[in-house]
Amino acid sequence: MQTPVSSTVTSDLSAKLRRDIVLGVIPPGARLNIEAIKRERKVSHPTIREALAHLAGEGYVTAEDNKGFRVLASSLDELHDTSRLRAELEQLGLRWSIARTSTDWRSSVVAAHHALSEAEAEMAQDPANAAIAWDERNRQFHLALIGNCASPRLIQTVSTLYDLTRRYRLMAHAETCADQVEWLRRSADEHVRLRDHALAGKADAACALLGGHITTSAAKAGSIVFATPHTPEPGT
Repeated sequence: MQTPVSSTVTSDLSAKLRRDIVLGVIPPGARLNIEAIKRERKVSHPTIREALAHLAGEGYVTAEDNKGFRVLASSLDELHDTSRLRAELEQLGLRWSIARTSTDWRSSVVAAHHALSEAEAEMAQDPANAAIAWDERNRQFHLALIGNCASPRLIQTVSTLYDLTRRYRLMAHAETCADQVEWLRRSADEHVRLRDHALAGKADAACALLGGHITTSAAKAGSIVFATPHTPEPGT
């Protein structure tokens, strides 16, 4: 009789594999060897298969007929599509959050931005080594902006979409480009304006800025990772 798979063990394995994928420890397109995972992680075959099936459902890996699982390959189209969807949903969440504005929500936005601003200062000095901490604080700030929307499903979807594009941002910041300092400065400036628009209840201005901020940043990351020309979004 097969021993039931522990949901906690499966969740822990999923989280560790997800982190390795988004940080590029497991490279895009890599085949996931179940036997190797079993040896390295000290877990059972059923746990591994359940964890990989979960990651496939989230879009991190793909299942191949009779061949197991493979990490989703890098794709400029995938980066743009995922970022465009994230931009639309995040704008909706921000608009809903502003409509339900509260002291607690505004305080959370201020706190998240303060933490992000400290990471941005470190990024200006050493982008390659500060990128992981910066990206996590950037994630928390963006989630804080939509944290008052009263839609857990929307927040979870945005969180997943953010994570799916994390590897592109980290790969981009691992490279040195001529206008990297300007890119970081512009991003930090937009974060300040997003905070201020949210606190002032300026939904239209905040959402317009947020959409351009996400898609332009994705386009810039794509231009570095895939060595393609970068065309800024109109009006951003």
